[in-house]
Amino acid sequence: IEIGSKVTVKKDGTNEDKIFQIVGSEEADMTQSKISNRSPFGEALFGKKKGDTISFKTPNGEVNYKIIDVS
Repeated sequence: IEIGSKVTVKKDGTNEDKIFQIVGSEEADMTQSKISNRSPFGEALFGKKKGDTISFKTPNGEVNYKIIDVS
């Protein structure tokens, strides 16, 4: 996963897949599912591949995601 990648992830405890695109910080726009490579979520995804599991800290505690697909 790098800048420009579209990533399909599934949050632990849910059945819903979500698709995000990794972008530079200037292009980040959560309303369009574009996340910054410098955000905690973007940093956790960067360099990972399909099948990996990531976790990162949020103000509400640690969150875990499984990477379903990368394009």
